[in-house]
Amino acid sequence: MRWTDRVYGALTIDDPDLLALIACPTFQRLKRIRQAGPSALPFPFKTVTRFEHSLGVYAILTRLGADRREQVAGLLHDVSHTAFSHAVDFVFASEEQDHHERLKPLFLDRADLAEAIGRLGYAPSDFYDDTIYPLLERPLPWLCADRLDYFFRDSLACGVSSLATVSRMLSQLTVADRTIAFKSVSVAREAAALFAIMNRDWWASETEGYIYNEFAEALREGFRIGVLNQDDLLSDDDHVLAKLEQSGNLAILETLDRVRHFRIERLQGYTPRIAPKIRWLDPPILFGSTLRRLSDVE
Repeated sequence: MRWTDRVYGALTIDDPDLLALIACPTFQRLKRIRQAGPSALPFPFKTVTRFEHSLGVYAILTRLGADRREQVAGLLHDVSHTAFSHAVDFVFASEEQDHHERLKPLFLDRADLAEAIGRLGYAPSDFYDDTIYPLLERPLPWLCADRLDYFFRDSLACGVSSLATVSRMLSQLTVADRTIAFKSVSVAREAAALFAIMNRDWWASETEGYIYNEFAEALREGFRIGVLNQDDLLSDDDHVLAKLEQSGNLAILETLDRVRHFRIERLQGYTPRIAPKIRWLDPPILFGSTLRRLSDVE
């Protein structure tokens, strides 16, 4: 398997067991899940998929020297994302906005994935909890492969960073004591600043709050009138969108129109039911053999 990744350039996977895992229908479904969720409807330049991101997380873990099991965990970390990604967190609210994590065993135990995971020498339960893999997953505001990849990928798609900027940040990453860190204070500062822009202007912006909350209203109405059920969310974006569009329900169609044709004036006086998750970075920096957080250095 050879492809050109928007972040890392030319990549190759030759391992037949990894290729068998990627070929599973449950994993291939991620090609039809937009990372930006409903925000990709008014902003079509947001073309990142969960499939692309999952391969990217695998790539950066490999680059950072993660062992094979953690690399597989990187491939599988988003396999349970529902249609339209985090939109479901605006329907079934939680503080961490991580509804998909609760569904992880349901997906990993599917016959196709369980067989492919077994072929790799692991069990589905080895990947129920990503927090046991410190290079893959760390809480905010630490660096981790998941956070770095979606930051690089989304910031490129949204024009906040450039390939040169991302390449510079990648070149300054290192691992010490199972912790991802930067080797340069200036690059750590640059990464934190760009991450803050992504949070302010995109991930947690008023615009995103409007789009996600409005789309959640369409989902709720779909559930209320019986157009949607829980299994539909386990499919993909196009399936759910088609069901909503074919519902004939005026409230759903008007809500979808407001999302698709978002206008900035709609934010005036708008109060979201649920606020988007706030994200920030305070990355570690390696000084000799010592790790210090950017905030301590500054």
